[in-house]
Order: sequence, then structure tokens, then C-alpha cells
Amino acid sequence: MGIYFAVYLFFFLFSAWDLFIVDRRKAIKISLMALLGITMVIFAGIRWETGTDWENYLYYFKIIDIRPIGGTAMEIGYEMLVRSFKLLISSNYTPFLFFCAIYIIVLTYFVLFKYSPFPLFSLFLLLSYSFVGSGFGVRQDLSIALTLIALIFVVERSLLKFLVVVLLASLIHNSAIVFIPAYWLYTFKWDTIKVLSIVVFTLFCVLFSERIMSTFGTLISARKVELYMTLGMETEANPYTTLIKGLLGRILFFAILVGFVDYNNEDRKMFNGLFNLYVFGIIIFSIFSPISLIFGRLARYYDIYQILLLPLAYLYAKRIYKIIIFIVVSAFSLLKFTTALNGSDGTFIPYKTIFSK
Repeated sequence: MGIYFAVYLFFFLFSAWDLFIVDRRKAIKISLMALLGITMVIFAGIRWETGTDWENYLYYFKIIDIRPIGGTAMEIGYEMLVRSFKLLISSNYTPFLFFCAIYIIVLTYFVLFKYSPFPLFSLFLLLSYSFVGSGFGVRQDLSIALTLIALIFVVERSLLKFLVVVLLASLIHNSAIVFIPAYWLYTFKWDTIKVLSIVVFTLFCVLFSERIMSTFGTLISARKVELYMTLGMETEANPYTTLIKGLLGRILFFAILVGFVDYNNEDRKMFNGLFNLYVFGIIIFSIFSPISLIFGRLARYYDIYQILLLPLAYLYAKRIYKIIIFIVVSAFSLLKFTTALNGSDGTFIPYKTIFSK
């Protein structure tokens, strides 16, 4: 576990420098982001028997050549990506891990550098929020990285480009379709009536979430929906336990962020838009996580914007509140990072490499 905390400390120190050292030269930030990115690429690329669904993805990579096109039980985009990689680059799984890490990191870091006032702080938040999203991920994280690029077209109000990118992402993981409302949510403005309507709608959906997923779950695939619902019933005696646990951190960040929302302030247009996306993620999580923690992962396409919102909130905050934000977020991030590793059931611990194979 020590190596994970060494990486965590590395990112934390860089984020502290970003927040407290007054040096706004882009060249320095680019260099430091590159250093962190290379660190994560190597860390994710040389791993072996470490990471989510390791055996399934390794098996898929090995046997894809003997399966007919479109008959591998995974999205056609991911299937063609793997087939092309094996045909053109390498039939070894380790280079593919390096490719996935580079893909996720380049796209994610580009968006963070473009929009975050403190990109190194954003990278620390990304590591705390999702270790797989920092480079260890496969299908869904490849898809999420593309939807981050789609954010550019949300901000620029280019609907066609946005839809093209999201649809490409959905070819890698069908769940990316859930990000389509983001284009219109970004410009949404809350008022009392809308808030009450959303609360009532969310409560209704929570009560009938299983039926809703049975009806509309074909967006993921009928077979996966049936499997995931079965897994959800088998692994969680009280499905609302998952909901409460997942909402605690989201509500904490919501409480930090909501005070900075100002729909009449043009300078906070991006913050307001990202806040809308984050709130929608809370709604999605509330609706679907009672069925299964796996369905709760649909919210990840929106939850990830906390890594942009918190740096923006820090930028807007007065000095005392800046310190509070830093202390609270750092403490919660450490707790979440530690809990995620301890609860990984051998997914990440021990960390094994290709050299110990």
C-alpha cells in the first residue's frame, strides 16, 4: 500500500504548491503536469494483476482474435480499438495498458489545464476521486475522458460537435449516452419551483428506480442490466446503505460549492454550468445506486466535475474560506483514498508489476 500513498503525497505536494505559491507561469505548470502525467502512465502501464476487472479484460484481450466482429459482448468501439491495437501495434497486454493510460491522461490533463485555475490541485482531486480515472481505468474511463473533451463544445455551444464526441464515447461504453443532457443542463438556471420539482421527481425515481432501469436499461444492454441487478441484490442487503454512503461526500462538496453559485454573474458562467452538471450527477446517483452500486457509476460522467468546481470555488473564496476549503477537501480526500484502497478486495493491493509476473 505504501507505493499508493507515495504517489498520493507526490500529488498532494504539487497541489499545495499550485494553491499557495504565487507563480502563474504556464511553462512551469505544464512541466509539473507532464511530470505527474508521466508518473501515472508508468504506474498504470507496468501494473500486472492489479486494477478493476483485471482477469476479464486480460482474457478479452487474449481471445478477441478468435471471436467474430461484433460478437465479443462488449461495445463495438472498444472492440475495434483492441483489434486495431493488436493488429497495428502489439499483441502484448502491457503496451495496451500504456496506451489506455496515455489516452486517459492526455485528454483529461488537457481539459484540466484549459479550464482549471489550479490544474495541479485538480489532478490531486482526480487521484482522490477516482484512482482508475487517473490512469488505471479501461472502458468507462476511456469513455469519460472523451466526454471531458465534449465539455469544450458544451462551453462553446457547439451542439453537433458535442453530440459527435458523446456518441463516439458511447461506442466505447454505452453508458456515455447519459451525458447527452449536459449540453442543456449547462445553461440551466435554478429557482424555487424548479428545485421543488426536481426533489419530487428524484424521490419518485428513487422509489421506482428498479422498474425504471428494467425499462430503459437497454441503453447499457439487456443482458448486462439483468446481471447487474442480480449482483446488486446479492451484494447489498440494504440497497439504501450504498445510497447514504455515496451521498455523504457529495453533500459535503455540494455544501462547499452552493454558496458560490450566482446566475447573474457572467464571470461565474462556467462555475454555474459545472455546478448544474454536478447536481445532476447527485440526482442520477440517488436514483440508480439503490438498485446496484454498478448502476450508481452512471453518475461518474457528472461527478468528475468536482475536480473543476472545487478549484474554482477556491479561486472565488476569501482567505479564511480558502483555508477551510483546503483543510476539509484534503481531509475528506485522504479518507476516501484510504477507504477505497482498503475496500478494494485485492483489486489494487498488493500492487504488482510486469516485472513480478
